[in-house]
Amino acid sequence: MEPIPEELVEEIWQETAGFSPDQINKRIKKLSKSQPNLLGFIIEFSQDLDQQVKELAMYMFFVVFRMFQKSSQKKIKRISPEKIIEYYEKNENFIQSLEGVHEKFFERIARVQLSEQPYVLKYVTETLMEAPYEEDPILLTEQDAGFVFMLLKTVVDVLDKQT
Repeated sequence: MEPIPEELVEEIWQETAGFSPDQINKRIKKLSKSQPNLLGFIIEFSQDLDQQVKELAMYMFFVVFRMFQKSSQKKIKRISPEKIIEYYEKNENFIQSLEGVHEKFFERIARVQLSEQPYVLKYVTETLMEAPYEEDPILLTEQDAGFVFMLLKTVVDVLDKQT
């Protein structure tokens, strides 16, 4: 899939920020019918996180899904659990392979290898970095932020390949 334009990423993020909690819940219920495995992945893998962090991960998942939904001309095919786990394990292995790499090399590798969807991942990164400084701050440990990033990178990768 072509990269989702930065303008569309921004537009979806802004639009979704204006949704009421009730609107989001209704749309997530609809999403659960079209992508139960992807939603289940986020719910299952975030269950050990603090409630606020879980809610942030779910909200970010919803925004990211809408970005792909709005940018695609076709309906997004249902994604299998096997495909999700395949991409999760690839991301996990990639992160583990970078352990001990000098910070400057890490930054270069991350820029080049991170994603076919740079603007979507920019949204994910900025949201995680800003969460502790928002009006209603969400206290994220570095470990929580890294884990949520990896979950959402998996979602981005799977949606990118399936769309």
